[in-house]
Amino acid sequence: MKIIINQAGEIIAKTTDDGILIGGHHRLSLAASTGQPMFWKDTGEQVTLDAAFFRQLGGAHRLNA
Repeated sequence: MKIIINQAGEIIAKTTDDGILIGGHHRLSLAASTGQPMFWKDTGEQVTLDAAFFRQLGGAHRLNA
């Protein structure tokens, strides 16, 4: 499992090792829509969301980070 955090180090979301979002959907969408930078907790690299995340926000059950 991988963890996505914000600049303050607060947990935003959790994903599987291959990037499938399993928790924190609402926090992630809020952070993304307000332009907050997000980072992978284990590496410190900035998280990039693919365009499918924004297209599927309304009804997707599995989203890729």
